[in-house]
Amino acid sequence: MRTILIIASFFFVVTSNAQQAYEKGMGKAFELWGSQKTDEAANLFERIARAEQDNWLPFYYAAQVHIVKTFGTKDAEEIESRLKKAQNYLNEAKTFSKDNAEILIMEAMLNTAYVVYDGAKYGMTHSPKVEELYRKAKAIDPENPRATLYHAEWQMGAAKFWGKDPKAFCPEIEKAILYFEKESNTIPFYPDWGKDQIKRVQQNCK
Repeated sequence: MRTILIIASFFFVVTSNAQQAYEKGMGKAFELWGSQKTDEAANLFERIARAEQDNWLPFYYAAQVHIVKTFGTKDAEEIESRLKKAQNYLNEAKTFSKDNAEILIMEAMLNTAYVVYDGAKYGMTHSPKVEELYRKAKAIDPENPRATLYHAEWQMGAAKFWGKDPKAFCPEIEKAILYFEKESNTIPFYPDWGKDQIKRVQQNCK
């Protein structure tokens, strides 16, 4: 009995130390990202992911860092490189978490980045992917606020492009607001971003 307790205590200490190292590393990666040290943040997220081996979140954030960076970049070679890296990270994330709405949302954002970067080249091929990914995410998690908000924004953009009224999708933004208010998760570092973008998206409703 004593041996069992010693072994159990040992594994508890090891697990606790590993969790502390993970949380410290993730915190540092977010700090780097917040300081505009994009590549350092993405590289640290990747190192954490390799060490964790079964956690989709560090790969997810490594992808997000690169995707977000492309929206403020004009260099075509850099954009292509970052989006390819992001897709590889998301592919890795999927191996640890299948049918994950958050990963699908991030993949939709990746395909949106391609369209924003070069609509003439990628619009026809990637626009249907964006729509499909958001629909899949909402089928898995119908009350996901990010899927609801960013799908609405995507649909508004498409409506404008085709000369239609984007206000038709404004009720979806109201749904997203409610879903953000209800959102709750106890998993450390689980995605909870997007709420600060509601007002920006709502500009389409004026």
